[in-house]
Amino acid sequence: MNRHPLALLRERLSALAVWTVAVLAACGGSGSSDSNSTSSSTNAGDQTGLPAASQKVTLLPPASTPQSVSPTGDPTADSIAFMSAVRHNVGINQLTVDQTLVTSALNHANYLVLNQATGHNETQGLPGYTGQSPFTRSDAVFGEVTIAGDIRAFPTSLTGVTSLFDAPFHRFLMLEGYASLGVGASTSATWEAVNIDFGGYSSVVADTQLVAYPYSGQTGVPARWFAAENPNPFASQPQYQNTYVGYPVTIQAKLTGHLSSVSIKITDSGGNDVPCFQPTPDGNAEITNGAMCIPYTALKGNTAYSVHVTGVLKALHGDTHPIDVTWSFTTEADASAKVLGGEKQFHVVPE
Repeated sequence: MNRHPLALLRERLSALAVWTVAVLAACGGSGSSDSNSTSSSTNAGDQTGLPAASQKVTLLPPASTPQSVSPTGDPTADSIAFMSAVRHNVGINQLTVDQTLVTSALNHANYLVLNQATGHNETQGLPGYTGQSPFTRSDAVFGEVTIAGDIRAFPTSLTGVTSLFDAPFHRFLMLEGYASLGVGASTSATWEAVNIDFGGYSSVVADTQLVAYPYSGQTGVPARWFAAENPNPFASQPQYQNTYVGYPVTIQAKLTGHLSSVSIKITDSGGNDVPCFQPTPDGNAEITNGAMCIPYTALKGNTAYSVHVTGVLKALHGDTHPIDVTWSFTTEADASAKVLGGEKQFHVVPE
């Protein structure tokens, strides 16, 4: 089977995004990865001995007019609309709908519902089987994110796609420079699945640019995230698994870039540091072109936060560039009242 070399690279760097839904009697804890919650204000070039000629890294400019999406009741249409809006907002290329990817995505969504299953793989002989993995189901698939489980954990037609995007490892995949996508959604009386397949490559991100999320100037940012994902960023700190933590802040270079010596510092409007967990490429095999900072506790509502990132970006051909970027975002107004995924009983839990 022929696959784009960038897709093969992605497979090595980051596990496919897999989600499931679990019914929990109470919130527990969930987590994984490396930690680091400090950053230096010294220029990254000075720290690493980079040559003076190295080009400084900048943030990809977000759209001047952000778009938003409201649930319509159709998870397929809403997932496409959400992907279009979020990629527009951060300033990266739009994805075209590819019917081959639509077919592969829908086939797998149907399989998950028919068998009340989760994950990317299928078992031959079970109802709806079309291939063991995303890449055997279609050679047009370069990446996939999937969420499936108890229908009660999907209160709106946007729950599936937004829950996927909020999880940082999945977000990396959803903000890559793919060219096309296909969305498949399937529902029964008890089970729901949303599956998104990505194909091609058409990034507008330069070798010396980073994509940030939340993006610069963004408002209404969620204050918290339910820490459950596979791979789980809190694996090395299981006390945070399946608990509400702060909303993840992520940065990522284009797929062929490599980040190192990354430090991310978040401060609130009063200049106070926000302690956060920082899986980075230096200590987490799941990431090479991205890094994240996940606050240990929920952020405050209606509050401006500043993010300062330092480090080094190595481009495909070996050129190294210092990272020293700062931006800010503002959280949602009623963060304390918001219930994510049905907090009392149901949660979206990656597998």
